[in-house]
Amino acid sequence: MTSKMRLESSTKQLLVLILALILIMVIASLVTPGFLTYRHLTMVLYCNTMLGILSLAQTLVILSGGLDLSIGSIYWISTMAGALLMVEGDTLLPALACLAIGAVVGFINGVAIAKARIPHVVMTLAMMISLTGVLYVTTGGGGHGRATEELIAFSTGRILDFPNISLVWILLSILFYFVLRITPFGWRVRAVGSNPVACRFSGIKVERIQILVYMLSGLLAATAGLLYLGWARTPYPTFQSGAGVGADVALKSIAAVIIGGTLFSGGRGGVERTFLGVLILSCLCSILLMAGLGVEWQIMLSGIIIISVVVVYSRAQAA
Repeated sequence: MTSKMRLESSTKQLLVLILALILIMVIASLVTPGFLTYRHLTMVLYCNTMLGILSLAQTLVILSGGLDLSIGSIYWISTMAGALLMVEGDTLLPALACLAIGAVVGFINGVAIAKARIPHVVMTLAMMISLTGVLYVTTGGGGHGRATEELIAFSTGRILDFPNISLVWILLSILFYFVLRITPFGWRVRAVGSNPVACRFSGIKVERIQILVYMLSGLLAATAGLLYLGWARTPYPTFQSGAGVGADVALKSIAAVIIGGTLFSGGRGGVERTFLGVLILSCLCSILLMAGLGVEWQIMLSGIIIISVVVVYSRAQAA
C-alpha cells in the first residue's frame, strides 16, 4: 500500500469515527433530551478525563508495538501514594513523588521488555499483579489519606465553565499529536511499532525507544491518578473479581484505542483517533447507564467492542 493510499484510508477512518460519534450522540439525545446540552457534554468530558489520559498513554505503547496491562495499577498506586503523602498538607512534593513512581514503574516495565526480552503482555500483567499486592499490603484494599485542598480545587474547578482536568487532557492530546507527527521521537515510535528488526539495522536504538515509551505511559498514568485523587478526595481502589486493581480501566483504555483504529500491529493510528475513541466509548457507556445497566455491562461492552473492531479493521486491511 502506497503512502497516498494509506493517507486516504486514514482520512476515511477518521471521518467514519466522527460520523459514528455524531450518530451515537443523536441516539443518546433521543433517549435523554438533555444529553446534547453544553453542561452535560462538559460533564461527559469531565467524567472521562482520567480514561482519556490513560488511553493516550496506551496509544503510545500500542503504536510502538507493545501493550500496557499495568496502566490501571500504576494509576491506582499513584492515587493511593498521593493520598497518603498529602495528609501533611503539602501538594507539590507528594505530586512529584507520585509522578516519579509512575515513571519508575514504567521504566522497570520498559527495561524488562527491551533488555530482558520479557513479552510485554507477561511483564505488564506481572506488574499489575505485583502492584495489586502492594496495595493490598499497604491499604488493605480500603481508602486512606486525602487530597489537599489545592488539588481538590484544581481537579473540580472550571475555567470559563470548562473543567480544568478536561483541559489538561485536551492539551496533553494536542502535545502528543505533534510529538508523534513532527518529531524524530514520534517517527521512531511508529517505525519501531511497524518493524523493530528493520529499525535495528537502520541504526535506531529500539530498546531506548521502548523504555521511553513505557516511562511516558507510567508518567501519564500517574498524572491521571493525581487528577482522580483531587476529584475523589479520598480514593477507594477497585479490585474486581480478583483480576487485579485497575484491570477494568486498563481494558477500557485498550477498547478506546482500538475503537480509534490504533491496532496491536503497531505503527498506525494516533492520539486524535484515540480521543474520538474515548468519546464514542463514553457515550455508549452513558447510554447503558441511562438504560439502568451497571458497570459489569460496560466491561462486557468493552470486550465486545475490542473483538468487533479488530475483526472489522483486519478484514479492511486484508481487502
